[in-house]
Amino acid sequence: MTYGWAILIVIIVAAALYALGVFNPATWTGTRSTGFANIGQPTDWQYATNGTFYLTLKNSLGSQITINSVKVECGTDGTIVDLAEGGWPATVGAGGTIGMESNGTTICAQMSPGGSYSTKVSVIYTKAGGAYTQTDTGTVTGTVA
Repeated sequence: MTYGWAILIVIIVAAALYALGVFNPATWTGTRSTGFANIGQPTDWQYATNGTFYLTLKNSLGSQITINSVKVECGTDGTIVDLAEGGWPATVGAGGTIGMESNGTTICAQMSPGGSYSTKVSVIYTKAGGAYTQTDTGTVTGTVA
């Protein structure tokens, strides 16, 4: 009988922890970005349940850049999509921002709301007056909206 009460208490505690979201990885993920050593951290991003990925970049280089493309490795299947902001290339002045999103047939995999994600982003750009393209890569994580 004593063991029965102990097992019942363990089940109740486990159910309470589950209800509080302790076992859901999205609870602990948070929103953060890492990498992006050259152009600076993105200022905003969102992964929508329908697969649309939104990203806002800020040019922290101190000089004008021309972004040639932005590639996002999203979803759980490693799909790589190009983000579009109305056509590439796009020029961004020092300290300027640019917003873009996946759209049309180039969207990320659909995910459940509240799920967590970690997405690799590669920005291919050229500095003003530069002859060579450069790539800045980082990862953004968060919760699906």
